[in-house]
Amino acid sequence: MPENDGIKKHLNDQANQLTDELEENPGAAIEVDPELADHMGAFEEDALTAEEAEDASFDPFDPEDTEPEE
Repeated sequence: MPENDGIKKHLNDQANQLTDELEENPGAAIEVDPELADHMGAFEEDALTAEEAEDASFDPFDPEDTEPEE
C-alpha cells in the first residue's frame, strides 16, 4: 500500500507542475505521459467517429435542400 501512495503522490506532483506550467503559458502544447494523463482523468473520445459526426450534421428536412412545390 505505501508504494501505491508514493506513486499517487508522484503523479499528483507532476499534475500540479503541469497545471502551473499551463497557467504561466496559456495555450501551450505540452506533451503528457499516458500514465499521467490517465491519472488526470483524460480519456479517448469514442462516442462518435468524425464520419459519424459529419453524417449526424446532415438534416434531411432542411428546406434549402427541397424543391419548391408548384
